[in-house]
Amino acid sequence: MRKLILALSALAIMGFVTPRAAFAQISLQDSLVVIDGTQYVNTFAIPGINAASFNMTTGTGTLTFTITGSGAHSFDILFDHELSVPFFNEYGATSAAGPASGQTWQIDDPTFGTIATNTLNNALDDTNHVHGTTDNTGGSCASVYDPGCSSSNDDTSMAMGFNFNLAAGQKEIITLDLSTTAPRSGFYMEQIHPVDPNNPNETDLFFSGSAATQSGGTTPEPSSLLLVLGGGAPLGLVFKALRHKLSKAS
Repeated sequence: MRKLILALSALAIMGFVTPRAAFAQISLQDSLVVIDGTQYVNTFAIPGINAASFNMTTGTGTLTFTITGSGAHSFDILFDHELSVPFFNEYGATSAAGPASGQTWQIDDPTFGTIATNTLNNALDDTNHVHGTTDNTGGSCASVYDPGCSSSNDDTSMAMGFNFNLAAGQKEIITLDLSTTAPRSGFYMEQIHPVDPNNPNETDLFFSGSAATQSGGTTPEPSSLLLVLGGGAPLGLVFKALRHKLSKAS
């Protein structure tokens, strides 16, 4: 109850109360992109982005970002997908291969974990916080952060980041891929909805990404875009808390 009251207070402040629709396939619920401190919440109207091969509804496919300007840069992106119902019976995993130099990541509960704050602050902690596979179909655990729930399945989201430096005349090409097919090599994260009474088959979503420095390019830098969430938006995804708690309480 205490968490629900806190969630309601946050929702009232932010003005978000959106019902969660039922779905029978992978669905992108929320996204957060932060490029050099500039935030884009639930929008892909971002300078330098190529989203032609990305499905905005399912949140699967390929996104490419081109970043220019000499100096140090940071890029962080968070995806909150729901793979099936109930959305709080999921967990995360990572590949055997580790991340590349300058690459960061995090798997976490999008409401009660630190993943949104860490994405905003370019501070992803390279940790899978939803690693257990204890069934949570009935919603007995509100999150992995509740006492006795550290190994429970939970609402799960994934974030990835890159830090890099560009010289004059250089550009960074960041390529992200979200797919139901596992990459053949390299580092990737995996979001899993196991077989449960509502799902006869396991559903898996794989998230991989790479960054490459190239010469040339005049893509406008992200700071030129006015479609930015004002006021800092300390927790762009906190509006999920009400749906999260009410769904588990039902």
